[in-house]
Amino acid sequence: MAKQAALGAFCRALEIRVLVLKSKLHLIVVVLMTCLACGPARATEDIVFDAWTVRCERVSTTARSCIMLQDLILKAGGQTVLQFSLGVEPVSGTPTVLLTLPLGISLPPGVSISIDSGTPAVFPVERCDPDGCQAGMRLRETTIAQLGAGRELEIRFSDGERQPIVVPVSLQGFAAAFAALSESQRSSAGAQ
Repeated sequence: MAKQAALGAFCRALEIRVLVLKSKLHLIVVVLMTCLACGPARATEDIVFDAWTVRCERVSTTARSCIMLQDLILKAGGQTVLQFSLGVEPVSGTPTVLLTLPLGISLPPGVSISIDSGTPAVFPVERCDPDGCQAGMRLRETTIAQLGAGRELEIRFSDGERQPIVVPVSLQGFAAAFAALSESQRSSAGAQ
């Protein structure tokens, strides 16, 4: 009887060890599958054109996604004050801007842009999230040509007390960066 009880206890212990080994093996397999599903890290490439950067990210073995951008950073402290990002919508080919502004600005006045002190165009601030407040706009070909030929883009918005803030954005290198962005869009579309 004692032998049977000892044998039963041994078998139960053996079953538990087998279950533990199976669950550890299962966990290892799940972790490996998750790592394989993640795939390789996306490679990014930055090309600088004076004040503008064209940033491309490989999204598949044959396709890249690119934007051009300019970050305006405070000299004291290194905080980003504004980011001007421009991409080309894949289907329509429309150039689209996303302005990222600091948190705490007054939303109702919106944001205005003017090229070389020309007539300002006003856009609403669409939303704010932890990264900042965003305003988006689609650009016409004539506006792209003006930006490419211009010297300075002036971006105006208001602080929390509705005091105007004017941020100058250099247009040096805009035309070359936009040409590179457009070319990367065409080559990516042709690769798909």
